[in-house]
Amino acid sequence: MKIQCVNIKCQGCVDKIKNALLDKCQNVEVDIKTQMVEVDVGDELVDEVKSQLRELGFLPSDSVFGKIKGFFSK
Repeated sequence: MKIQCVNIKCQGCVDKIKNALLDKCQNVEVDIKTQMVEVDVGDELVDEVKSQLRELGFLPSDSVFGKIKGFFSK
């Protein structure tokens, strides 16, 4: 599954994402240029992965504030 993210700017961001998700996902690929995170995970863990990305600051919140913050961070 591919997840469009924000704020992925460097290899440090990539490492942070991979370290946080590798316990839930066997395969995690991060593309800095496209801000895309690809994970090999079952449907039952998708919300958990998105929640983790949101906590790390790489996925905007579904709230109005999160959408505004995501808009300005691009």
